[in-house]
Amino acid sequence: MWSSSADCGNAANFLAELQERTTRLRQADKGEHAITLIVETFRVAGGVRGELTMRRPDGDVTTREVPGLDCREVESAIALIAALMVDPLAGAPERAVVHGPPTAVAPTSESDRSMPASPAWSWRAEQRLTARTAVAPRLTWGQAWGLMLTREASWAHPSVALFGHLAHATTSKPAGSAELEFAAAELVLCPVGLRPDASWDLRACGAFQLGRLRGIGFQTADPATKAIVWSSASLELQGRYQLLGPLWLGWQGAVSAPFSRENFYLDPSQVLHRVPAWGLSFGVGLGLRFF
Repeated sequence: MWSSSADCGNAANFLAELQERTTRLRQADKGEHAITLIVETFRVAGGVRGELTMRRPDGDVTTREVPGLDCREVESAIALIAALMVDPLAGAPERAVVHGPPTAVAPTSESDRSMPASPAWSWRAEQRLTARTAVAPRLTWGQAWGLMLTREASWAHPSVALFGHLAHATTSKPAGSAELEFAAAELVLCPVGLRPDASWDLRACGAFQLGRLRGIGFQTADPATKAIVWSSASLELQGRYQLLGPLWLGWQGAVSAPFSRENFYLDPSQVLHRVPAWGLSFGVGLGLRFF
């Protein structure tokens, strides 16, 4: 399928250039299982950006991004990349030769409504192992689960995500001990996503957390339980790397400013934990990208 907000080319010319570069690609017959090529081009600052998505019949999806000065440069580069993905010996149009039986390609006509369109949005689910300060006197380990929605039909690839966080720590003082339990929901807004190539996704984000921090005292003269409303704002850097198909390795680092600046006591002279003015968090995990 061909889509262009930059008023570049058309599907018929693209297919013709593909077939000039390699004879291993041909238009698929109706009902035939075939590779689907989806090409999108956009106007960006300084030129044109193209995106090629190849979907194979086995479900494997490959995406490549191509920047250029004008439509012709981007179209030609995308045609070469598509040809090389099925024929490593493909090259300039005048060098196209037969290297084996042709591979069927789904029709690229704009009028073919049976072909899946490139999605404007994509979803990603992630689970992370996390480490954070501020919720306990020492570094605290926990877990996070989240769902992200990304705007694909945009040069900036902005995203919004909702995460749930859990963490647990035990801390002690001479007067006794306590369990500190942290649970919060986090809204993450990323106005810009940078993609150096098809396998990498880097993001700068702002986030807000709302939840609970609870302390449960034990091994002390007068054990008690105290819970406070936890709220904080943070700046985050996120990165993801495509491992295989829709499977991604992701990581995150953040600096946060808690709004709930309260203390947990064992007795008036023993402060067990004082929520600091700022904290750090880190996370690494696996994600699944789907449409």
